[in-house]
Amino acid sequence: MSPAEFASYRWRTVLGASLTVGLPRGQYDATKVINLGANRWSIKPELGLSHTKGRWVAELMTGVWIFTDNTDFAGGRTREQDPIFSNQIHFTYRFTPRIWLAADANYYVGGQTTVAGVGNLDLQRNSRIGSTFSWAIDRHHSVRAAASVGAQTTIGADFTSIALGYNYAWGR
Repeated sequence: MSPAEFASYRWRTVLGASLTVGLPRGQYDATKVINLGANRWSIKPELGLSHTKGRWVAELMTGVWIFTDNTDFAGGRTREQDPIFSNQIHFTYRFTPRIWLAADANYYVGGQTTVAGVGNLDLQRNSRIGSTFSWAIDRHHSVRAAASVGAQTTIGADFTSIALGYNYAWGR
């Protein structure tokens, strides 16, 4: 689409799919428990649904991270990880075509690891909630403010984040 066609396009319902692949890259040392590299592959298929009605946009995404085994973990042992299932929901209200406010929530569950056949107590059940405000000042400049908090945390992700951003778009 041209920029003008994109600006005037009005969608109602969109279904999409994505596939994310994590490569076994980065520095990895099997003698260390903590590494920058993963020494395994990961893949995340995801489906998304977006529906617009008037000034409201509702979006739902669901996916699953799937991991291969690390067969050279900490001295040659095998580390396995169960899949991590994820769900996200977003509600956006468009005050004008250039100003919008969104509320978001997500939930992740799974990911328990096993090392050399022994299960770890690291099952993840985490969720976050947040909000984003965006204002496109003109066709090139926009500003954004976002905040999120951990709503439920069993492992990791228990933090509060605040972000301010500025975007510049090239083109006409």
